[in-house]
Amino acid sequence: MATLAQLSGRPATRADVPLSGLLRDQVGHAAAALWRSRIVLVFTFVLPLIWLVMIGLVAGDEVVDPATGIRTMQYVTPMAAVLGLVFAAYPPVATALALAREQLILKRVRGTPLPGWTYLVAQVGAAGLLAAAALVVMLVLGVAAYGIEIQWHTALASIVTLGLGIACLASLGLAVGAVAPSASSAQAFTMASAVLMGFVSGLFRVGSQEPAWMAQVGGLFPMRNIADPLRDQFDPRTVGAGWDRGALAVLLAWAIGGLLVAAWALGREPRVAAATSPEAGPGATPRLVAAVGSLRAVAVARPTILRLAIDQAGWAMRVARRNPSTMFFGIVMPIGLYALVCSMYPAPTDQIHDMPIGVWFAGAMTAYGAGVIAFMHLPASLAAARERGTLKRLRGTPVPALAFIAGRVIEVVVLAAVIAILMLGVGSLAFGVRIAAEALPTAAAVLLLGTLSLAACGFALLALVPTARAVSVLTLAILLPLSFVSDIFVAGGIPEPVSAFASIFPLKHVVAALGAALNGGQPSWLDVTVVAAWMVVASVVAVRGFRWESAPGEAPAPGAVRRGRRRRGAHSPG
Repeated sequence: MATLAQLSGRPATRADVPLSGLLRDQVGHAAAALWRSRIVLVFTFVLPLIWLVMIGLVAGDEVVDPATGIRTMQYVTPMAAVLGLVFAAYPPVATALALAREQLILKRVRGTPLPGWTYLVAQVGAAGLLAAAALVVMLVLGVAAYGIEIQWHTALASIVTLGLGIACLASLGLAVGAVAPSASSAQAFTMASAVLMGFVSGLFRVGSQEPAWMAQVGGLFPMRNIADPLRDQFDPRTVGAGWDRGALAVLLAWAIGGLLVAAWALGREPRVAAATSPEAGPGATPRLVAAVGSLRAVAVARPTILRLAIDQAGWAMRVARRNPSTMFFGIVMPIGLYALVCSMYPAPTDQIHDMPIGVWFAGAMTAYGAGVIAFMHLPASLAAARERGTLKRLRGTPVPALAFIAGRVIEVVVLAAVIAILMLGVGSLAFGVRIAAEALPTAAAVLLLGTLSLAACGFALLALVPTARAVSVLTLAILLPLSFVSDIFVAGGIPEPVSAFASIFPLKHVVAALGAALNGGQPSWLDVTVVAAWMVVASVVAVRGFRWESAPGEAPAPGAVRRGRRRRGAHSPG
């Protein structure tokens, strides 16, 4: 039916548009945007599913209580559901709100028939739908694959706990999105805090005893107050309705606090990003500015290819340093996980794989950080530059292609070395991990070979995959599962068929060789050979298939480049 505004020909006002219709449409738009965000889907569905399946393979669905027949997965499945809920309700809301502030969408909304609060409610509602879908997927898998039992006598308490948990996390997402200076920083902070709170809250712990301080600290944050009650509510031995009023009070307090912070901060004007450099001009990129700097140097002194490569590496490291996602996922997260793992053991000198735990995990987390930088950050940034046309324009400058590629390789090697130095420093100063000086040259050589091999694999993937979004998703979808089966996140206990599958790829061999070198031994020739073979084969694929510009039909449409760049900046992991 036509509204009065449509019949009269005048513009519609807020009074002419039904509020329910506005909310429904906005929730639909926000849900569609989340569904199109590949990185959100990976962390909301793929990561919890991988974790659930890997725990099922490694720990097995063993009987933990012979009297009742309760199995391990009865407790693990709810934790996987909570993990999906957290990544659905917390980072997406913060990132969407920060992006709306950054692009002045909230300011323009005030001039439309849409009330500003409905835009925010729609973001929360869409995140709630995604979180509910993640919960259903995990529970269905748990019931179908592992035979977990839904405890109907605690179902109401579970629904209320999960509903308040979603509201709490979305409220915190609004608070972060309202105060963050940019969408990329909002995403990096929420991802960082979600992962760290997940470890402190016991989401990634199965059967092992946690330190007392971890239980006390975790009890202050929302995740443990969702996970612990839900674990009890799924326990068949629980008597009563399963209500945990203390946990509900904590969740409610965090939800109210998040809303108050968001309401206070949203009155501020959003910051508009400044140009990268006065000489950059509209639409210029850091990589193009690097090319301009190199061009000036060429005009003055005709530097060598090595000098140009070093200049390119310097510019690349400056860009990486300003990227919160790259810094967190590549450097902060591996070091933080290493410190957390070491703190969970009374003495990091306990043995694993015939070496101290502190030594093994130093090598494993260093290999993971190098993988993030070389296999995720490097191809994703180059794919984005190719889509924007930056690589094509570089070919019209005096900067040789060899210097450009060498500069990016130098960048990832230097960053991998920084990760290793920081990792060993934390291990030595905080946990008493000792690495013999004579072991460092061999470890450095192994790290160099492993980083080059992972970078070659990243270049090969870049040559085979056409779009930046696909490159970002594929690198993440490949690296995370391999990390679980390559003795990084789960050390030991991997079933033989899974371990044999992981041995096909270089990451497991980089971890093993680096651990052996740090422990003062010699890396296995098998490990070194596999890593070197992947480097050679991937390099051949990259050289034969690398393209400096997008193929026809792959490049974004004119006028969509800046919008696409902002979306990629908000949702790319590195």
